[in-house]
Amino acid sequence: MSKNKKNVGIIVMIVIIAIIALVGIIALILNNIFSDKIREKPGEELGYDIFIGDENMEVTTAAEEGRNLIEELKAVNVTYKDAKAWLKVPGTTIDYPIFQSTDNTRYYRNDRDDVTQDWGETFIDYRCDMSKISELMANIIIYGHNTETDNRFTPLLNYKREEFYKKHKYIELATVDGINKYEIFSVYSTDTKFYYIDTQFESLSEYDNFISSLVKKSRYSTGVEVSSTDAILTLSTCDYSIKDGRFVVQARLVKNP
Repeated sequence: MSKNKKNVGIIVMIVIIAIIALVGIIALILNNIFSDKIREKPGEELGYDIFIGDENMEVTTAAEEGRNLIEELKAVNVTYKDAKAWLKVPGTTIDYPIFQSTDNTRYYRNDRDDVTQDWGETFIDYRCDMSKISELMANIIIYGHNTETDNRFTPLLNYKREEFYKKHKYIELATVDGINKYEIFSVYSTDTKFYYIDTQFESLSEYDNFISSLVKKSRYSTGVEVSSTDAILTLSTCDYSIKDGRFVVQARLVKNP
């Protein structure tokens, strides 16, 4: 075999190996992209605006049910120290402990036992101080996945319908210090460009402007008066009907008389 033919053979072999490697890399990238889409958007194969939740559930409070959410939370906290609150949204299956870590990644894809799973846990933004939920300019933010089943925060989508809101206006959030009642004042879909998860405000004026922007976003008028003197609760999940979508339910802390 001549030297030229030998060189050509080597070059051809190198090109073939390079092509195979390139195809492998492209296949890996595509697989990761589509895997993420499947993990992040399971609702797409079901339809965008599917509402999930037992609308026939009786709207009751923990006290009326004879339950003690504080004790239920404490019982979970014995084993799981990150269990910082118990969230109850009457009329839905949202009735369980909520966790908080030192960042927002711990419970995003991991459950309370640190086992990796698509839906993780419903969790509180790490920036929120749960000992100061009733103080001025407090915005307690809780995140939960929108799944293909009736768990996590999927039932929040029922609030897209005003008639559902009218029957389920209040939310309970218990901590070891007491049970807090919140009244919903704004319900809306948005994208990640709207920063509704702010927790730091330099003045009451800035906070008041923030509150006003939330009220204006609501898909229907709740008639609930809210101002810079109110502490608020934000429940956030994905909304697959829009790109980078979020569905948000926000409520003001009901002050004790």
